[in-house]
Amino acid sequence: MQDFPFTIRDVASVMNLRIRHRNTVSLDVDCPLCDDHKGKMNLNFQKNVFRCNRCGESGGMLNLYAKAYGVDLQTARKEIIEATGGSAFKREQIHRREIESTKPQITNAEMAEDAVKHKTYTRLFEMLILADCHKDSLLKRGFTEEQIEANGYKSTPVYGYKKLTKRLIEEGCTVEGVPGFYRDKDGEWTIYFNRKASGFMIPVKNPDGLITGVQIRLDHPYDGRKYIWLSSVNFEGGTTSGSPVHFVGKPGDKTVFVTEGPLKGDLAHALSGRTFLCVPGVNQSANLMPVLNEMKELGTRFLYEAYDMDKLLRPVCQGDYSENCKECPYYRKDWKKQRIPCEKKQIKRDNINRGCNKLAEICKELGLQGKTLTWDTDTDGNWAENVKGVDDYLVSISKSKFREI
Repeated sequence: MQDFPFTIRDVASVMNLRIRHRNTVSLDVDCPLCDDHKGKMNLNFQKNVFRCNRCGESGGMLNLYAKAYGVDLQTARKEIIEATGGSAFKREQIHRREIESTKPQITNAEMAEDAVKHKTYTRLFEMLILADCHKDSLLKRGFTEEQIEANGYKSTPVYGYKKLTKRLIEEGCTVEGVPGFYRDKDGEWTIYFNRKASGFMIPVKNPDGLITGVQIRLDHPYDGRKYIWLSSVNFEGGTTSGSPVHFVGKPGDKTVFVTEGPLKGDLAHALSGRTFLCVPGVNQSANLMPVLNEMKELGTRFLYEAYDMDKLLRPVCQGDYSENCKECPYYRKDWKKQRIPCEKKQIKRDNINRGCNKLAEICKELGLQGKTLTWDTDTDGNWAENVKGVDDYLVSISKSKFREI
């Protein structure tokens, strides 16, 4: 840090990045390198590094500036120093530090072992119920009542968080280091739920069947997010979710399918009987390597990439990408005849394919054979935009047809 008279927080200020969430150790901002408007990029203050969970780009603070503005690292360093050297910026920096010095510093707990998390989460799920509205939603997706019960989905509680936590502790469960639990302002242990995070909980399991994390399917998606992790990283004694990989099926199965999202994997397995590994997002593959290596040692030899069909999204303007399409100069034009390229769709397709390529690299490194699985394609080989996910695909066909793959 002696070589840099600035931090990644200063770089964020210089670049005028839009901040979506902040805490004492990091910022979540809109990624300037991809079509992200949901705060998918995390800036780590302690290490002065960044990573976007949408496009997968990562690196140091100079790399962030250099990639965004198309300059080399030397130029990036020079321009950042010039931008942060002015008196106005220094006054702002001093003011910011004065404000932050008055804020209580948050100390997170070290994440607990998988067996500890499993014991606590298992008992927590046993204490909760599944609301009828959530059960009906799961049935409409394609689950049976037996599968819903076996998978253990439960609705988020609306009150009594401290009482739930107290019961867990009294029954011998550990909450320290388990994502979702933290100490409140009175120093008492509780769990982080709120009205904004209402929905149903999805247990995320490893190949040993241990619950290592919890995802919540939101009743009312916000900031473009349908799912969030049960996490307490922003609170005293809390812990990050770690974004674990979800496993469903037979450990060591010779053929394994990789898709995104635990609920999608659960339904795909329920409909096909095949084994699925589910990453939190296409570009969130950091935890995939050790799981695949474990699967290989148990007998896995072949892997199908079964990510959503956005990977073959046709990058042509049709005025349907988002509500911002209304601002496009080609809006309401004759899109089909003109086949006007859509930059936003191309960026999205490139981002997803970057994740697909990363998975291929992991397979190559581990010596696993692999193949991309596609469906619902048009005559040009692009996605026909009728069936998106592998779970949707399985709902639309018979089980026997998929078993032949």
